[in-house]
Amino acid sequence: MTASNIFDPRPTTYYDENGQIASGAKAFFFLANTNSPVVVYEDQALTTPHAFPVVANSRGVLPVVYVPYAAGAYRVLIRSAADITIYDAPYIANDAPPSSGGGLVVTATQIFRTGFAMWAPQTGPLDGFVRMNGRTIGSTSSGATEYAGNTAKDLFGWLWSKIADIYAPVSSGRGVSSDEDWNANKTIVVPSMQGRTPVGADDMGASASNTIQVQTTISVTNGVNTGTASSAAGLARGMKCVIDTANKMTISAISGSVVTFTAVYPGSTNASASLRASFFQDAQAPGAAGGTQTITQTKAEMPAHDHDWADLGHQHGLQGLAAYANGAAVAISGGGTGGNTATATTGITFNSAGQGLPTQLIQPGLIGTYYIKL
Repeated sequence: MTASNIFDPRPTTYYDENGQIASGAKAFFFLANTNSPVVVYEDQALTTPHAFPVVANSRGVLPVVYVPYAAGAYRVLIRSAADITIYDAPYIANDAPPSSGGGLVVTATQIFRTGFAMWAPQTGPLDGFVRMNGRTIGSTSSGATEYAGNTAKDLFGWLWSKIADIYAPVSSGRGVSSDEDWNANKTIVVPSMQGRTPVGADDMGASASNTIQVQTTISVTNGVNTGTASSAAGLARGMKCVIDTANKMTISAISGSVVTFTAVYPGSTNASASLRASFFQDAQAPGAAGGTQTITQTKAEMPAHDHDWADLGHQHGLQGLAAYANGAAVAISGGGTGGNTATATTGITFNSAGQGLPTQLIQPGLIGTYYIKL
């Protein structure tokens, strides 16, 4: 594989500030967006370096220039012989082609925008990204735990504007703007994808699909931990509820249409409050987490069912059965003049079963790391 890329492979005539052929024009090569010089070469093997700057001939054409891939992206500044700038390209991509497979190489910056996430089967850091591990990012002086550096500013602002503080909290609380918080050296939490899979929001800019949530209405009373749903179909213990768009509650039990919550209702009494319930903190809020690794069923959550059994059959023995002859009692089979049946049982017993162990809910998967673009 070659170690360099050619700048301007077609002979190009440059013109000066007066529209004349720029005889003796000077080309300066720097690292991208800087004034730090880059050594460029006359040959593809990088054995003969060009002078700095590279000078055009009398026709305003530069000699062939090879830029090392190792230099990365670079800047080209071309000035006329009178030192007037006639061309300045601050960023020219300079990525090495793949060692196999062919194709055009593009950088993470070219195909990923700030806030875009990706997964890779690895565990370490990735250039241009931070891991989605619930730690923080911020400025160089912020003391952030995942990444502290000025290149985190764009992602800081993206998280600040796209994800609510409850899911991406800012240290010491959010101020007026992301710029204000950044300049105050605050940190922001990157949502955690540890052990999680991505899930589409139930509404996603359209009407709710009710695929991962249940919507109904409920009668609730301030200070009471129960409510009566117009329909409890689909509701389940452990669901997180958003009632009247703001009040967050968790279902602890359901009996018919009566729903019991883990805490008393803090909102205003409402005979027909809207309710959205799911196993996520909010099925319509970006950054909201949810789901559980295991579940242990209660008796009420078991499917209605019967227990098969069979009557084993039984007999009743006779004790002291009497007979009469000529008006007088004659004892038979055990003696006595009276009779009764002996006590007997069916022999059927119902034994308890089960141990109440949790049931695993995890889908098959492959372990790796989620990253989010700086």
